[in-house]
Parts: sequence; structure tokens; C-alpha cells
Amino acid sequence: MVKDDLSALGITLAGELAEEAEEEAAAPDLFDVLPENWEAVQTFQRCSRQWVFKGMEGQREALDVKAIISVISLYQLPPAEQLERLDQVQLIEYGALSVMNKPRH
Repeated sequence: MVKDDLSALGITLAGELAEEAEEEAAAPDLFDVLPENWEAVQTFQRCSRQWVFKGMEGQREALDVKAIISVISLYQLPPAEQLERLDQVQLIEYGALSVMNKPRH
């Protein structure tokens, strides 16, 4: 966030610029999803409370694969498509973990 970067340099925003920075920080991150990936994203979101955490550090290690398979089974897909969906969700999981487990300042 711009405000944090400037603050690290000892620069403080004021007035309208400060308000814009606050609004930007409060806005959710939006991204586009290709139509062919939409079902995988929905499956990932439905599994979003099924994280396995490691140790006392509290870092997410993975989604519970049994939970993913359970959610996928609700779609009643043919077996080959179930495997493809699992692969897609695990790719999303990998990307999410790389962001969620980054050290925080």
C-alpha cells in the first residue's frame, strides 16, 4: 500500500491524498477469472475454511484434501473431470499459500 511505503520513508500524507490512500487500502482486491476456471474458483472458495495449519507458527500448510474431494463430489462430475477439478483447486491453493504465508511487517 502506498501509505505504508511512504510512511517507511518518513513521509506522511495529509488532506485529500490521505483520504484517497485510506479508500484504496479499504477497497477489496478484485481480479478477473477466466470462464473455464470459474468452477474451480468456486470450489476453492467453498473449501476456504478447511485449511490445515502446521505447528505453533499458525501457517497454512494445505487445504484438507478430503474436504476438497467432498466438495467436488457435490458437482457429480465424471471421474476424469473430478481429477481435473482437484488439480485446478490445488493450483489455486498453491498460489494462495504463497501469498498467505508471506511474512508480515
